[in-house]
Amino acid sequence: MAVENGDVVNNSVEGHLPGEAKKILHSLASAWDDVVDSSALEVTPLKGAMTNAVFQVNWSTEKGKLPRKVLVRIYGEGVEVFFDRNDEIMTFESMSKHGQGPRLLGRFPTGRVEEFIHARTLSATDLRDAEISALIATKLREFHDLHMPGPKNVMLWNRLRYTFVPPKLKLLSVLKF
Repeated sequence: MAVENGDVVNNSVEGHLPGEAKKILHSLASAWDDVVDSSALEVTPLKGAMTNAVFQVNWSTEKGKLPRKVLVRIYGEGVEVFFDRNDEIMTFESMSKHGQGPRLLGRFPTGRVEEFIHARTLSATDLRDAEISALIATKLREFHDLHMPGPKNVMLWNRLRYTFVPPKLKLLSVLKF
């Protein structure tokens, strides 16, 4: 572990958290009574995110208590072809307010801080379990019953078409003959 500005971080991720994220993290930790030192955070990179850099951040707590944990998501670049980042943020905030998924704990220009959910990835065997499948179906119905802000139409195909069409053809597609 390396120590930088009072923050404990893994050598491999040193400096990856923007200053704005660190301010939010310090504020969160300061608000929790059981955190031993709000400036002593441990940052661990997580695998599996497709477009973002994702980190688990831990703080030691008083003896006998589990450490406090949050997830920091730093947005990836170049994903605009697939989705609008502002729509994604609006959707996530709405889901969070409705109790679907992790709670939004803070936002900064290049990412957000989320509640860390202790869970595991479901296996194929889990998905064949009738009780688990029923719970998934119930949660999915709750999700689809939410009134979400933003556009309701599918935009992926138009984005792909516009992005991968050569510029000359784009010009021709706008002209009326």
